[in-house]
Amino acid sequence: MALKRKTLYRLAGGTALLGVLGFVVLTSPWTWSLTHPGRDLPNLTGADLDRGRIIFLASDCATCHATPNQDDDTVLGGGRVLDTAFGKFHIPNISPDKAHGIGEWTLAEFDRALREGVGPGGLWPEGENLYPAFPYTSYQRLTGEDVRDLYAYMMTLPAEDDVVPDHELKFPYNLRRGIGVWRLAFLDGKRGEERPVPEDVDAAQFKRGEYLVEGPAHCAECHSPRTFMGNVIEDERYAGGPNPEGTGYFPNITPDETGIGYWSTASIANYLHTGISPIGRTADGDMAQVIENTSRLPFEDVQAMAVYLKNVPAVDKPAPGMPEPNMTEKVVMLENAVRADPKLPTSAPSTIEQGGDATVIGTKTVWLDEADVGGSSPEHGKLLGGASVHIEHKDGNKVELVLKGWQKEGASSVVYQSKGHRVMTAILDEAAASTVQKGSTETDPDTGQSWAPIQISLWSDDTDLNTDRGDVWAYSQATFEKTCSACHVLPQKRHFTANQWIGTLKSMRRFTSFTDDQYRLILAYLQNHSKDLNKGQEVSDHE
Repeated sequence: MALKRKTLYRLAGGTALLGVLGFVVLTSPWTWSLTHPGRDLPNLTGADLDRGRIIFLASDCATCHATPNQDDDTVLGGGRVLDTAFGKFHIPNISPDKAHGIGEWTLAEFDRALREGVGPGGLWPEGENLYPAFPYTSYQRLTGEDVRDLYAYMMTLPAEDDVVPDHELKFPYNLRRGIGVWRLAFLDGKRGEERPVPEDVDAAQFKRGEYLVEGPAHCAECHSPRTFMGNVIEDERYAGGPNPEGTGYFPNITPDETGIGYWSTASIANYLHTGISPIGRTADGDMAQVIENTSRLPFEDVQAMAVYLKNVPAVDKPAPGMPEPNMTEKVVMLENAVRADPKLPTSAPSTIEQGGDATVIGTKTVWLDEADVGGSSPEHGKLLGGASVHIEHKDGNKVELVLKGWQKEGASSVVYQSKGHRVMTAILDEAAASTVQKGSTETDPDTGQSWAPIQISLWSDDTDLNTDRGDVWAYSQATFEKTCSACHVLPQKRHFTANQWIGTLKSMRRFTSFTDDQYRLILAYLQNHSKDLNKGQEVSDHE
C-alpha cells in the first residue's frame, strides 16, 4: 500500500512538473519568436529623422504616452491612466530617460517591443510580455526602416524623469507571464501581407493607405469590437465598439450605411486633415487627439488612408440606439426615440445687470406690472428666443425689459425685429398691445405694407437671458451645423433672405428632437445672418 501511495505521489508530482514546464514554455516570449517569422531590421546608421517624425505622428504615440496637462507632443513622460474592464493601465514613460524611460533600450529591444510585444527586463533573460493595450498587433506590420527611423527620432526627444506606477489589473490579467499564451493565440506575426487592390483604385495609393491604417495608425485597435479575451473580431473589423473605459462608443468606420458609407473619399481625407466631418461635427475626445497627429501628416498620406478606408469590407453594424437604415418606401417610426433637455446658452442671473443688453434664450412670459411677475395673474405676452432687449430696471430677480421692433398696421399683437415679416420677437395680448409706443408709419417699398417702429416695456424674471449676443449666435450656429447642415448646407452669410428659412425649418420640426427654444434660436440665427437683415449698421447689431 505504501508503495502504491508513493507511485501516486510521483505521478502527481510529475504531472504538476510537466504542467509548470508546459506553462513556462507556452508563455515564454522565445516560444513565439521560434514559431513565427523573424524581423528585418536595418542598421541604425542612416536613419531618417524626418521620416521618423512622420511615423511618430502616424503611430499616435503622444495620444497615450505624452505627459498629461501639457501640449508638447514630444514630452513623453507617460502617466495617463486607462481604466478598462481588465483593470487600470498606467501608460508608461517612453522618453529617452535612462532610469524611468527607454533611454537604455537598444534598437533591437525597441523593435522587439514594437513588433513582437516583448520588452526588455523581467525576472528571466527572455524579456517580459507586454500587454496588448500597447497595439503591437498593428505595429508588427511596420517595416524595419520605419522602426529604425522612429527609434532614432524618439531618442532625440527630451528625457523625462516621471515615475509611472505599475498597472493595477484584476486576476488573472495581473499575471503578465500569461500574456505569452495570448500572444501565441492572437499575434499572427504578419509583417506585410496585403489585400488585393480593388478595381478602379490607384494601387500605390491603396497600398500606402493600407500600410498606414493597418500598421502605424492602428485604426482597427479602437474601431473594432473585441471578444472577452481582448482580441479583435476579424469579421467585424472597423465596425465600431465600446471604448476601453466603457464610457462611450467608437463608431463604425466601414463604408456601410451604418458606418461612413455616405462619406466620400475626399470627406474622409478632409476629416483626418481638419477634424471636421461632412455634417460639420468637430472631432472630440480621443479622436481630437488623433486628428492633432493626422493633420500634420503629408496630405498624400492622409489621402491614401482615406482611399483605403473607403475600400475596407463594409460591415452592417449600427451603433447602440442607432436604427438599421430604412431602404423601403415605408415610413418607419422609431420606438426608442428619447428627448434630452438641451443645455441652452444662458447667462447666470447674477450677471444680468440694470442698464445692460441681453438676448432672450428661452420663451419668456411677461407682464405689464412688476408685482405680477411670478404670481397667478394672467400673462400679458411672451418674448421669443433671439429677441434683443434692454434691461431698464432690476429689482431682485425681477427685470423690466425694453423691446424695440416693428409692427404691421392692423397686427398689433405681433412684434417683429424688422419690417417685412422677418424675425418675430414677441406676442402681446390686448392689454400689452395698448401700451406700445409707436413711431411714424413707413411704407415698405417692396410690399406696399405700412409699418411702424415700436417700443414696449415689460416685466419678467432674470432667467433665460444671455448678455453676449455673439455667444448666442455661436451656440445656434454649432447646433445648426451638427444637425440641419447634413442636408441644408448653409450658404455664405448674406446670400439668402430671412424669410427663406421659415417654412423650411418649420416643415422639418416633426423629424427632429429640437425643443421649441432650440428651434427659435436656430431660426433667429439664420434670419439674422441673411442678406436683407445685414444692411449697413444692422450688421454689427446682429452678427
